Amino acid sequence: MSNHLAISQFKIGHPTTPRNFVLRNKTMALISDATVIVEARDTSGSLYQGWEAIRLGRPLFIWKSVLKNTQLKWPEKMLQHGAMELLDPDDLFEFLPSHLEMIDVFQ
Repeated sequence: MSNHLAISQFKIGHPTTPRNFVLRNKTMALISDATVIVEARDTSGSLYQGWEAIRLGRPLFIWKSVLKNTQLKWPEKMLQHGAMELLDPDDLFEFLPSHLEMIDVFQ
């Protein structure tokens, strides 16, 4: 943490509980420009981040192989609420702020 940014709503030493992971995933959606789910079972904690991204109006992408997995129930529900299929990682760049836009913000 001394050379990088660490963000948490919990103090160092705070006891870890399953609820903490849900809150962490929601925080990640809040501070992210977009979320990509590349693997998640029907009970995965990543789904909390996905639903939170949708709630916040942030882009949510689901990797193409996940959408092809007919054993999963959640991908179709998220697509119905605005998630998008990710076929190529380069497609993300049209949804993310460019470094040039960020330079303009700081001038």
